[in-house]
Amino acid sequence: MSVTVGRILELLEQIAPLAAAEEWDNVGLLAGSREAAVDCVLCALDLNERVLDEAIAQGAQLIVTHHPILFRGRHNLCEDDAEGRLLCRLVRSDIALIAMHTNFDNAHPGVNDALAARLGLTDVEPLESGMCVGSVKETALSAFADAARQALGGAVRMYGDGCAPVRRVAVLGGAGEDFAEIALRAGADVYVTGEMAYHKALAAVDAGLCVLEAGHAATEKPAISLLAGGLQNAANDVQYKVRILCSAQEPFL
Repeated sequence: MSVTVGRILELLEQIAPLAAAEEWDNVGLLAGSREAAVDCVLCALDLNERVLDEAIAQGAQLIVTHHPILFRGRHNLCEDDAEGRLLCRLVRSDIALIAMHTNFDNAHPGVNDALAARLGLTDVEPLESGMCVGSVKETALSAFADAARQALGGAVRMYGDGCAPVRRVAVLGGAGEDFAEIALRAGADVYVTGEMAYHKALAAVDAGLCVLEAGHAATEKPAISLLAGGLQNAANDVQYKVRILCSAQEPFL
């Protein structure tokens, strides 16, 4: 059974309703026609030239990203800046674009459930603002930081006493520096997030909460597999013949 861009968007809304996005966000169909036929979808963290190359090579008619483009208002569609060139090339390639950003951050299962799973947390519970909290077998902060580096495949900056015991872990992928209080109220020993300003990390440690700053992309990338898998399952349930792929591209490589 054939499927359209609009129908794929409806399936994605079953995973993370667009209404759950923050007011300032830019989610949903950002480029292309709802009526366009789709038999291959590429899911990625960001849209960039390499992801677009990959979509073209795979024969994808739709790209689904976590982070949106057109995040700040444009007044033209000229090719004299990187975003303009990317948008024009996207349109010329006849590939549609859907963004699932803070609606997927706030969903359960969503970005933070994927991060919790990647870190091996058990007894995971949802918290406000999309955060999750779960448990690990008691270990020292330094050992947990080493495990997080291995699990996420990137650098991890540790704030707190490396000998401090870790049993309860709160996670919020991406830019989570303003949400440490939620982790504290949930009784977390450590808060794992993507970005944390230095002085906000110091304040969290002073309040009794250790912090692991593990990188914006590294803490959100596990969610792309979750999104792709959820979309593939939804498409299979209604017997749509569509391939859902995960991008192999890294944001800065």
